[in-house]
Amino acid sequence: MNYVILLLTAVGMALSLPPKNSVKPATRPVVVLELFTSQGCSSCPPADKAVQELTQQAARSGQAVYSLSFHVDYWNRLGWQDPFSNKLFTDRQRQYDRALNTQTYTPQLVINGRQDIVGGQRGRIEQAIQTIQKQPVSAFVGVDGSVIRDDKQIIVKYELSAAGPYRLNVALVQKEARTAVRNGENGGRTLINSNVVRQFKTIDKSGTSGNAVLPLPIGLTADQTAVLVYVQRTDNGQVVGAKQL
Repeated sequence: MNYVILLLTAVGMALSLPPKNSVKPATRPVVVLELFTSQGCSSCPPADKAVQELTQQAARSGQAVYSLSFHVDYWNRLGWQDPFSNKLFTDRQRQYDRALNTQTYTPQLVINGRQDIVGGQRGRIEQAIQTIQKQPVSAFVGVDGSVIRDDKQIIVKYELSAAGPYRLNVALVQKEARTAVRNGENGGRTLINSNVVRQFKTIDKSGTSGNAVLPLPIGLTADQTAVLVYVQRTDNGQVVGAKQL
């Protein structure tokens, strides 16, 4: 009888323990650099390189600084069809321009959804990053997740440390792309682009956890990709959390 009671007590205690994944994601200042660029724009390669170098430099020092290259489509009519361009990315840029009361141009860098800088102005970018990193941890939300990859799609599972009026963005990026540009302002050059957005999805009501499914573009293997999950406030678009998976 005593054995049965002890067994039932042990089972009850085990069931009452919190699940292992109940620990909330850690919160830290994060910086998301959204570069709106085009292979048809002669001013864009220096900006592409500057943003790439800043992101790599931050990664080496363990800082949460992430970059995304959104290739817009309005340069396509001027001699070169950018293979990574997408009207959805142009629309995203123009949404930012309306919110920030600025003009549409390339290379335009939007930092944490609240500030725009000409993409090649490295000094100003570094200053903006440092300012964000000095903000209190309480201004951010923790993000964590996992990725399941196969040859057709990528399934992203995410978790946030707190609920709020947030929208969540999931970007599937190609880590590096080399393109021999034949025409346009960069004709005759081989361009190197990093963190090129290939698929993008926004979840307006993210909750504190969920999942997103993104198709894998033809010709792109899973090991050539990374996933960035980042969270924006719905009232002003400010990025308050991010994690690369």
